[in-house]
Amino acid sequence: MKKSFKFLLSFLLLNILVFGAFADGYHVCVASYKNLKNAETMVTRLENQSVAAFVYRTKVNSEDYYRVLLSKEFKKIEDARKYRDEVQKYSFVKELGLKGFWVCRAEKQAAAPKVKTVTPAPKPAPKVAPVPVPAPKAEPVPVKKAEAKTAPQAPVREVEPIPEEPEVKSVEEIPAKAPVEKAEVEPLIVKEEKEEKNPPKTEEVVNPKVGEENVLEKNTKESEILSEQRPYSVAVRSYKYKDFAENDKNRLTELGFNSYLVNTFDNKTFFSFNLHAGAFATREEAEALQNQLADKGVFDTEISDYNTIWTRIEKYDTVIATEKITFDDGLYEYPKNISPAVDLILKNFPVNKDFQIDGFLVLDHDKYMECLEKPNNFDSVHGYVGSDESLMHAAALANYYDVLMGQGVSVFLATADDYTFGTVNSEPIKKIDLKSEHGVFACSIYDEAGELVLHGVNDSEKLFLTIKTKDFSQEKFEVFLNDLFKGESLLAYPQLRKTLFVLPDANEIVSRDFVGFNFTKIGDSYAISRNNADWAVPIVGHYLSRAVLLEKNALVNVGFYDLDYDFNAKSVHKTFTESKNGSEVTESNHPISIQGADGWYLVNENQREISFSTKSYVISIDSNSETSLDKDDLIGIATDLKIWN
Repeated sequence: MKKSFKFLLSFLLLNILVFGAFADGYHVCVASYKNLKNAETMVTRLENQSVAAFVYRTKVNSEDYYRVLLSKEFKKIEDARKYRDEVQKYSFVKELGLKGFWVCRAEKQAAAPKVKTVTPAPKPAPKVAPVPVPAPKAEPVPVKKAEAKTAPQAPVREVEPIPEEPEVKSVEEIPAKAPVEKAEVEPLIVKEEKEEKNPPKTEEVVNPKVGEENVLEKNTKESEILSEQRPYSVAVRSYKYKDFAENDKNRLTELGFNSYLVNTFDNKTFFSFNLHAGAFATREEAEALQNQLADKGVFDTEISDYNTIWTRIEKYDTVIATEKITFDDGLYEYPKNISPAVDLILKNFPVNKDFQIDGFLVLDHDKYMECLEKPNNFDSVHGYVGSDESLMHAAALANYYDVLMGQGVSVFLATADDYTFGTVNSEPIKKIDLKSEHGVFACSIYDEAGELVLHGVNDSEKLFLTIKTKDFSQEKFEVFLNDLFKGESLLAYPQLRKTLFVLPDANEIVSRDFVGFNFTKIGDSYAISRNNADWAVPIVGHYLSRAVLLEKNALVNVGFYDLDYDFNAKSVHKTFTESKNGSEVTESNHPISIQGADGWYLVNENQREISFSTKSYVISIDSNSETSLDKDDLIGIATDLKIWN
């Protein structure tokens, strides 16, 4: 009750401060609508991506338009333009289908008049001031004709905008010294976002599905720079997921290098997306470029000879031409069947999109303490806590790694009633404040025998942050820290969108609670320990995730081998099940079907397990064979996963 009252008070104060004291300044506009509901919905979608924005009403050619402006304000238009160019590179732009950003001035406006909620009622006066952040959470509801109902008290979550005509907007080149007179500006026609023209059905919002199907394409012409005449290049890095390769290619290009992707395929490891730089007639020229890369901090590269890789390049294009290789983006919303403490951790977790996650763990500590049988693989959380663990509610730990620059960092975040950081043997070398969308972390940096350690506290949210690295100088560490809260969130990582975020919601029939989740990148030792079996080798370089649920007072493990592409998963699971087909089919060892996907059911002395493959996944669900859970219970969990179209 106290927490609710505190939130309400904060919400009201924020309304007064933002609505009543909004100063003039330049902002980046990401969208514009004639319908207020559309603008509010886009603000909500941005907030779900941890991006602060608000609605601003303006008139163009005597018509009202509702612009969605990013909250960051600039006194100079030049600074706003730089921010616009930077923001357009962020992942949320692609994820929300935004385009055509421009800069505009937002002048002080009065708050919108309050409208009582009555059903039915006339359409309320439009809001003219920024939507406060954070906004009260609201359940998704179907969108009906606007004139039939008044606007809801909070933005409707994940409802696509209603199709409408685009705004005729003013030219962004506003003189820095004086406001623009609208009559002097030649209006430009700006198209609305793609999703406004083809909005999905409301049912897809109420019952979220995995994202749109994507298809791998052939090598692009940029890779044709390699040839028998110019065979030598610098092989910089190799990736299993194309988006990661694309991101680092762009970073390398920004450093001034001619970089491109060379996609290959072989029958053992399947698809690889390889980042190359340069193309030369001689090996010596490639080695010179290799030295230039090292000068920029890009080490551990190799010289590549086209004559040794061209068959794998052609094999990739042949496979792509003969088979449709698909992959999903996963879900772009946080899981619902989690406690408020876990939700707080996930939405506040620091992110830098240039760093891949080599490992991630999140634990509902309150639920963990209730388990009679404690789940394994969560001990690393306890090593960060110096106080009474019973006061901690939830925690998460990520091991980030910048593949391009070869730098690693660990990030730990906990929420607790009271908290003491682990032992520190030195005085702080610097104190800084890290500003996030949900408050300020008051931080101290320590040098612990060559390891830089940051401890920070966000008093308003009862959040406690620890960041450690041995790979940064203090200066570069501070740059990294200042980039952690720049509009990115855990939604940027497909490894989480396709595993943690597709876990089952609450079941109306069966009580099912979230306890914890972890994943790790699979190394060579995985295949070696399995005698390099044909089904094990392709898994290396991908991710193994495991969620722990509590159902009927029994722990259930949901394991995801996310192999990124449907071809990989089908091939691995087919090879795996073929190895099973030689064994005797019995009541405790036989094939099954789950939602039309081929699977296998197995009972041994330790556990009861089902496994199956669909899309890019190979999934196993198991529980201790001595529990009350049976095959139908495990199949029920599989059916409730949010992976089925």
